[in-house]
Amino acid sequence: MGADDRQIDVLLWLPRGQGPFPLIVYCHGTNGMAGESLYLVEALTDAGFAFAAPEFPLTSREAHTGIAFADVTDAPEQVRDVSFVIDSLLSDHDVQGLIDGKRIGLTGHSLGGVTTYFATFGMQCREPRVRASVPIAASDPVQSALSNGIGFAGVQHMPVSVPVLFLNAEKDLFARMAGRPGAAYTRVESPKHQILVSLGTHVWFHDGDDQPEDNRNPDCLWFDEYLPGIDIPGCEERVPLIGAARQREIAASAIVAFFEAYLNADPAALARLESIGERFAEASYESLR
Repeated sequence: MGADDRQIDVLLWLPRGQGPFPLIVYCHGTNGMAGESLYLVEALTDAGFAFAAPEFPLTSREAHTGIAFADVTDAPEQVRDVSFVIDSLLSDHDVQGLIDGKRIGLTGHSLGGVTTYFATFGMQCREPRVRASVPIAASDPVQSALSNGIGFAGVQHMPVSVPVLFLNAEKDLFARMAGRPGAAYTRVESPKHQILVSLGTHVWFHDGDDQPEDNRNPDCLWFDEYLPGIDIPGCEERVPLIGAARQREIAASAIVAFFEAYLNADPAALARLESIGERFAEASYESLR
């Protein structure tokens, strides 16, 4: 997909059965890739959702551009890419009739979570067809944008009532440099939900099981690879962590329940979301509806 000057490759998964299906668009993070969260693909398609994941050309390590390192200042263009992907899928003859344009959800990890937030709540750039939103490990997206020069200067908050679930982790080392997540929850309108995973990390919200043997936070491995030589606060800590599989189990359960609740108008799913702290002791939950 895309014009000559900006090609967007998209991975699309469809559930079994007859459409039209509600659509979830997934935004990857810095140096991420469209297929980085296959556990979410499986959970959501099993629940009857179509799942589309673009390779953002200047932040994906798998994009056709072959970038050496992500250009995070391209994030505002990624918001526009989300709209373009939705337009393209709804008009594509190969998937026509399979996607319900009135039931579209948006989610993303890290920089993709920031993209998700601004595509939902950014006055000058929001995508109005997004009916439910899950920023994952996005800390405070506004503070992250201001602190890291991501490029959303001048974008104001739009006081719209779009259901949102903020999903964050207690030991997310990226959050120490990008603002605490509670600020975003406070800022937005209801209905809103927030989950904090105790002893969870940033990178375990996507696929991968990296875990240093000495209980060093696996987030540090990302910095070792992409920003070597920088002293990252928290990398000196040695504490037992939740583990990748358990963290993703919580994330998948919460995200599926949230989208079923708000895109399928399913009260039983909302009840499952609201009881997640009872089902997972590591999940701290709060909401305002």
